[in-house]
Formats: sequence, structure tokens, C-alpha cells
Amino acid sequence: MPHDHAAMTASPPPTAANANANAIAKPPRRARGRPTREEGEALRKSILDAALAVFIARGFEAASMEGIARAAKVAKITLYRHYETKDQLFVEVARRAQLSVRERLGTVAEPGMPLEAALHQIITKLYDGYTHPDYLAVMRMVIAEAGRFPKLGRAMLDDSAHISAPLVDYLQALKDAGQIDIDSPYDAALQISGLASGAGRYVLLTPGRHPVSRRRSVESLVTLFTRAWRPQA
Repeated sequence: MPHDHAAMTASPPPTAANANANAIAKPPRRARGRPTREEGEALRKSILDAALAVFIARGFEAASMEGIARAAKVAKITLYRHYETKDQLFVEVARRAQLSVRERLGTVAEPGMPLEAALHQIITKLYDGYTHPDYLAVMRMVIAEAGRFPKLGRAMLDDSAHISAPLVDYLQALKDAGQIDIDSPYDAALQISGLASGAGRYVLLTPGRHPVSRRRSVESLVTLFTRAWRPQA
């Protein structure tokens, strides 16, 4: 009887071991759907970075959602899914710029650091945050558009309290330890932040960012607060 060559050469049925090996070799692709949290955060950052650049380059009035979507390399429908209006997007960009000062502040100062060194570190971080070109550009736009966004000023004042919170806690600890003589850590934090930001002067006239100019500004404030807050013998 003639042999069936196809039957003789047919592959054996797959075993459980083979199936497991194939599953390991070819992991299933993630089904399309909602982006992961990391993907969502990356997309949001990309949109806000692009919006910041467009607002700075063109100003609020001339900036368009279409131009921002193009700069962010996303479809307009994607942009509108995150931010329904240009006004809403601008508010988010402005508050993000202010909160970036908190990010730059990071850890206020190392525990046990001498007062003068601690103040130098704190004021340097604040000065760098408040004189950053992006921060100053956004603050100028916020002032120019204050009539259009009456609630934004209040929100940014609330954000200021959030920015100052770690500094308030640090000054409270120094006060409790008898290292500084101040009445209110909250008021003291506002005084440091206010002078480190140029008390509004930097928004009108951009300060020099040359290292010598920066060092002179920081050291003058360190001397001022060290003398004012050092406990009297």
C-alpha cells in the first residue's frame, strides 16, 4: 500500500510545553484603549511645554489652539480633550510656572546647617526660580491679561502659600531650636520670597543672570536676614 508522504512528514500536535514557550517568546500586545498613567503624564507635559513656548513667542491673544497642537505634535481633538479652551490652558500654564519655583526649592536646607549657609542655599534657589526667563515671561502675561482672568490672581496667591510651606516649616524648626529670633515663620518666609523675587522689580526689568550679579544679589539678602534674625546675646 502506498505511503502517505504528507502524513509521514506532518508536524506533531503542539504540546503544553510548546504552547508555553510560544507564549513566552511572543508576549501579547497591550490592547488599544486608555493610555497608561505614565503616557498620560508625558502627553500633558508635552502639551504644556508647547503651550508655554507658543504663549511666550506670540502672546496670549495671538496664540491659537491649532498652533499649540501643532507645536505639541498632537491632533487638535487630543488637545481639546485635555483643555476645552485656550483660557483654561493659559491658566494651567501660568500656575505651572509658579509652582516650578517650589520644584526648584526642593529640600529647603540640610538639618544642622549653619544659619548663614542655610540662608544662602535657600535664597539662591528662590532667586534662580524667580528670575528664570520662562517664569518672568509668564508673570508678565498674567499681569497683562489680569482683566480677562480675575480669578487667576487669587489662585496664584494660594499657590504662593503652597510654595512657601516647606520654608515656613524650616523656619519654625529654627525658631523652636532658638537659632533665629522671629515672630512669625510665615511672615518671615514671605519676606525672603518677596525680596528673592525682586519684590516685583524683576518682572519690570529682567535682572542680570551673570554669576557675579547673581552672587551679589544673594549675598546681600543673606547678610540682611542673618543680621536681622540672629538671636541677641
